[in-house]
Amino acid sequence: MFLEIEKDLLLEGLSKTVPIAEKRSTLPILSHILMEAVDSKLILTATDLEVGLQMIYTCDVKEPGSLAVPSKKIYEIVRELASGPVQIQVMDSSRLKITSGESVFELAGMEASDYPAWSSFEDVEVAVIPSEKLLYMVDKTLFASSSDDARFNLNGVLFEQNDQKTRLVATDGHRLALTDDELGLVLSAKQVVPKKGLMELKRLLENVKEQVQLGFEQKNVFVKTDRFMMTVRLIEGDYPDYQKVIPDGGDKIVRVNRLNFMHGLKRVAVLTSDRNKGISVQVMTGKMELTASHPDLGTARDVVEVEYTGDDFAVIVNVNYLIESLSVVDTEFITFEFHKDGAPIIIRPNPAKTYFNLVMPMRK
Repeated sequence: MFLEIEKDLLLEGLSKTVPIAEKRSTLPILSHILMEAVDSKLILTATDLEVGLQMIYTCDVKEPGSLAVPSKKIYEIVRELASGPVQIQVMDSSRLKITSGESVFELAGMEASDYPAWSSFEDVEVAVIPSEKLLYMVDKTLFASSSDDARFNLNGVLFEQNDQKTRLVATDGHRLALTDDELGLVLSAKQVVPKKGLMELKRLLENVKEQVQLGFEQKNVFVKTDRFMMTVRLIEGDYPDYQKVIPDGGDKIVRVNRLNFMHGLKRVAVLTSDRNKGISVQVMTGKMELTASHPDLGTARDVVEVEYTGDDFAVIVNVNYLIESLSVVDTEFITFEFHKDGAPIIIRPNPAKTYFNLVMPMRK
């Protein structure tokens, strides 16, 4: 293998693939990135056997070939190089020579044949989706997924077909996020995409303005553009019936400025404890009173102006869950809906959009 590529392009590709390379695996090859030079392209591949990513860049290929190289070290080397062309050449004994101006490095690699095989994408039925739409739906739900290994089936986002629309749902048992939109997907069954893969996908899509291809097979989901291709192994296991926790319409609906509400929550959150993030939310005509108490430090109280004329009500909620729910809303106002004691609080954008969030109350 012998190629020449601009440093900035190479660094971009490495910055995307290095986070996926597994650093703590018992398989040393998984801490490597596979570099392949073929048909005027450099293909960088990283996988931890659950998430795989290929980045593709046009370059001057003088001699095709491939080699697996240590991901962290090649990234550190390329990051420090001066801007301009970089020459990459495979030497004898699986060593990679990196040349940029007067800078020369030799890095020991591993045989490309030892690297895990890349799954084919050709036979998977795909939908072509604007990248902004997919990113939007993931962003509105991913925050509510679980990080508890004991509840592995909740450690991701549910994709399911709902008539002509695709629905994304995430929950950790304490809060829930849901969004619907038309993606043109064909889903014969519910699929759960793990959190890690979606976090990497979000990172990639934030700089993509083109359309993406999205498709599911039995065990994997694929996302592809002209620049990259990602595969994510799906979570196996039953997803809970989330419909049971969504309450029917209630009569206590509070309209409040989202930022005013969020700033009030952040102020009283200062006096919550690490063990107890619960705060009291009391709603009265025209105002919402937020209070928190710390057993050793003291108390906090804040008042937020709201639009509400019904009966007074109060609820205790985890302040962090409320703040995170409000953070993904993209409207100036929200509605804060209370149904009955013990039922989830519903947070909706106002005016309504294609998504909403639930937060379970805490015991009084």
